[in-house]
Amino acid sequence: MKIVKRILIGIFVLIVLIVGAAILLPIIFKDDLIALTKQEINKNVRAKVDFETLDLSLLRSFPDLNLSLQNFTVDGIDQFEGIPLANGKELSFGLDLMSVIKGSGTIGINSIHLEEPNVNILVLADGSANYDIAVPTDERIEETASETDYSGMVIQLDEYSITKGTFIYDDRSADTYVLADNINHSGSGNFTLDEFDLDTETDIAGLTVSQAGIPYLKAAHTTLDAIFNIKQTESLYTLKDNALKVNDLLLNADGSIQMKDDDILLDLTFNSPQNNFKDLFSLIPNAYIAGYEDVQVDGAFVLNGEVKGTFNSEREEYPSFKILLDVANGRVKYPDLPMSIDDIFAKAEIESPSSDFDQLKVDVPRFSLQLGDNPFRGNFSLRNPISDPAVKAGAEGTIDLADLIKAYPMEGIDVLAGVIKADMSLDTRYSYMEKEQYDRINMSGDLSMRDFRYETEGLPPTSIKSAVAKFTPQKVVISELDAQLGKSDFRASGNINNILAYFSPDKTMSGDVILRSNTFDANEWISEEETDATTNAVNEAETSESYEVFDRFDFNIDAQVGSILYDEYELTNTKAVGRMMPNRLEAQSFSTIIEDSDMAGTGTITNMFDYVFNEGILGGEITVKSKLFNLNSFMSEDESTAAASTADETGSYELMLIPKNIKMTILTEVDRVLYTNLTLNNVVGKLYLGDGNAVLEDATARGLGGDIGLSGSYNTEDEAHPTFALKYNLNKLNFTETFKTFNSYAALAPIGKFITGDLSSSLILEGELGQDMMPKLETINAQGFLETINSFLADFKPFKAVGNALNIQELTDKIQLDDIKTWFTIENGVVAVKPFDVNIKGIAMTISGSHGLNQSMDYRIQAKIPREMLERSGIGQAAGNALDKLTSEANKLGLNIAKSEFVNVGINLGGTMTDPSVKYQLLEGDGSQSLSDAAKATVQQEIDEQKEKLEQQIQEKKDAAEAMVQSKVDAAVDSVKIAAEKGLNKAKDQAIGTIKDQVKDTTAQKFLDDLLKKDTTKTTDQIKDQLEKFNPFKKKKKNN
Repeated sequence: MKIVKRILIGIFVLIVLIVGAAILLPIIFKDDLIALTKQEINKNVRAKVDFETLDLSLLRSFPDLNLSLQNFTVDGIDQFEGIPLANGKELSFGLDLMSVIKGSGTIGINSIHLEEPNVNILVLADGSANYDIAVPTDERIEETASETDYSGMVIQLDEYSITKGTFIYDDRSADTYVLADNINHSGSGNFTLDEFDLDTETDIAGLTVSQAGIPYLKAAHTTLDAIFNIKQTESLYTLKDNALKVNDLLLNADGSIQMKDDDILLDLTFNSPQNNFKDLFSLIPNAYIAGYEDVQVDGAFVLNGEVKGTFNSEREEYPSFKILLDVANGRVKYPDLPMSIDDIFAKAEIESPSSDFDQLKVDVPRFSLQLGDNPFRGNFSLRNPISDPAVKAGAEGTIDLADLIKAYPMEGIDVLAGVIKADMSLDTRYSYMEKEQYDRINMSGDLSMRDFRYETEGLPPTSIKSAVAKFTPQKVVISELDAQLGKSDFRASGNINNILAYFSPDKTMSGDVILRSNTFDANEWISEEETDATTNAVNEAETSESYEVFDRFDFNIDAQVGSILYDEYELTNTKAVGRMMPNRLEAQSFSTIIEDSDMAGTGTITNMFDYVFNEGILGGEITVKSKLFNLNSFMSEDESTAAASTADETGSYELMLIPKNIKMTILTEVDRVLYTNLTLNNVVGKLYLGDGNAVLEDATARGLGGDIGLSGSYNTEDEAHPTFALKYNLNKLNFTETFKTFNSYAALAPIGKFITGDLSSSLILEGELGQDMMPKLETINAQGFLETINSFLADFKPFKAVGNALNIQELTDKIQLDDIKTWFTIENGVVAVKPFDVNIKGIAMTISGSHGLNQSMDYRIQAKIPREMLERSGIGQAAGNALDKLTSEANKLGLNIAKSEFVNVGINLGGTMTDPSVKYQLLEGDGSQSLSDAAKATVQQEIDEQKEKLEQQIQEKKDAAEAMVQSKVDAAVDSVKIAAEKGLNKAKDQAIGTIKDQVKDTTAQKFLDDLLKKDTTKTTDQIKDQLEKFNPFKKKKKNN
């Protein structure tokens, strides 16, 4: 009993230890494993890798330690930014527990499981692939050498699995698309052995394969049970027992695959062990439907093939291959369809003996069937497809499409009708056509289609009344094509000079096409864009057709369309004559009318098919001429504000976006341009479009009564915050029309509403636009000048307020503004006006200050007012009394102050434009020279007395003080004159004392500048320099 008891206690203790270890070990080692996981990922990939959570568990895969990543993502960078490479619900690893506990730096991986993974492989036309994310070997070695904690992981798999996976392979360089949906796969084997058997099971719910836009498999149910013998030391994989089933077709394969350096050595054969035509027929798209077991299919077939040799993509070395197919006595009858397809015979053999695809042979000596009462037969043979395609082909018979849809299931097609008749033969080489050796060309017959109709959900109905092609030794002549695509009609004719070029990827077909249409509605063929990046990538790959065939045309084009409907626009009387070459269109001439705007010109458009099919960048250079171009037609008026905007001159417009995948240059010559309520004449300029920007260079125009020069940029890269940068050169524009037209000018310089006459201006203007295409005035920064020419100011409330305050009638009447030049800056919507001089009816003024967008203002005016104007007013009498007192007090100081002709008044103008406030003070009572000289002598005497007391300080600042005092002595005179006018000796002493203090301090210059009108030469020179150096092409900061 004691023994039993001890055994039970021992078992209990062991269970407790095991359970405790299962709970504690994941906690103890979690941080180390998280660090290792992130380190290994970051060290080995060039992509954005992330996961939501990381879990550790010993109970889940005991005795292994389970490491799982939940909701992981791998996204591309650089050119594949925004395109997902992989994501999934869970990726879990079974880790060797002892290797984790030992902490030797090498952790063993015993199992890998993927749950709901999605893999999206994309290969671009240039061969670059989004799966190429591994860090180069040299970089990994360097990083590993610098790490001391871990050296990596060792794969010693026993098993792996994939559950509910999706795999997409979109190779645009080879025009190949593969979609494997709902993949379930598992494999088991001892990967620690040099040689072992890997036992795999695969089930794919839907396998789709297409090449060059032709679907070969469509959602085919595919299974594979296979055992591979693997010799790891030789990288040799040999097929043992295996069975591949695609829909009902069963295939067996035999042979091996070996990886040797950069080569893949292939030695494979395959065949179908069954010969029932029904199994083969199940592969045809749309044939394998629910209830296929009830479809009556008779006939037999033979299918076999082989692939032998070396594959190396870098050397462009490919294995030889051979495929043989033979179908005899086939018949197909679907139980729910009234007709059958009978007498199906087909024989095809494709052989490529080497890497030289010019040796490829394709032979289809017979293909025939009967549909209803109409037999159809054909044959095809191809040799030397690369260097000099030699084609022997023929077709004879009739296919009634109305009978075809009665005999073969057409999922998603509502209407299919039309009769195709063929009676043609061809036996020639490409070189015979190229050299125009027509006596060696055997090509004759006709191919026609009548009364074709096609209707399916999601697309406009299509009909072809007639289409006829005639084959001659010289060319294929398309004598007639009359079609209706939804609301669009078109008629075409033309010819193809070298049709055999179609069979060679290195050749280009040439010919001529004439197109005519009354109406083409492009809106019927434009689908809404997907918003989800992943969905967009998948759908685009599924639905986009290859543009490669279009990229092998060299055709002369003559097209005329009466009406083209695109988005909200209608283009009428469109004509184009040019040449369509591979991915390039040269327009010898084109013309169209968009509403009331006409355009005509010449030019070149590049990369157009890549732009249409693969979101490439559209380029080119176009010259456009127009008699009238109305930009308002392209800025949709906001219906919600249309009623309210009737009283507004400009209305409300939506943002006009510049495409990011366009890089074009447009040279323009337009007789008349309408933009909002602005009319421009004789517009000439150069416009660059690219990367969401429009840049205008050296544009000139005539408008608003004068000449306009314009350069600048319009940026919509950030659609929420579009920006602009413009440089205006305006010469002798009409004030009234300018401020009526440009609401930004009216807001930034509201005085312009009250001025008649002309203006000239140079202005750099930068800021942000609202979604209504109008500038956000609070964001505007600007600098420039404004000059008035033969102008008058009337009914301006701020000047009227000054006139009323001083009781000067001359300031309340109409005021002439002759040749006034004002320098200004605008920062964050605040206008700062630099000091400028003006003479208004004998009153000399220096004006400076600022105003805001809310029409608040803060202006300073130094006015030299004739004494006679002031004597007519109450303030003039007070001023006269003050002058008498000032003269008396000045005499006490030994100064001889005569009665002055002018009185200097400082005016502070505040409030708003509509409700101004006025404050003023007497700056000096005399503008005569005699008073100035007398005051100057007195001030100099006082300064000399102070110099004796401040000798040491003056010595230290001698040069600066002497220059300062001499250059600014007039300011000292002003201060003394104020004191004299007020009769206050104390004020005089304070002025002298202030000068003394300022001589002692380095801020003297600021004090003197405050008493005088500041020197604005430096500021205006800086503005001039900015105007000269304006560059609309400069790169903006992201937060600009």
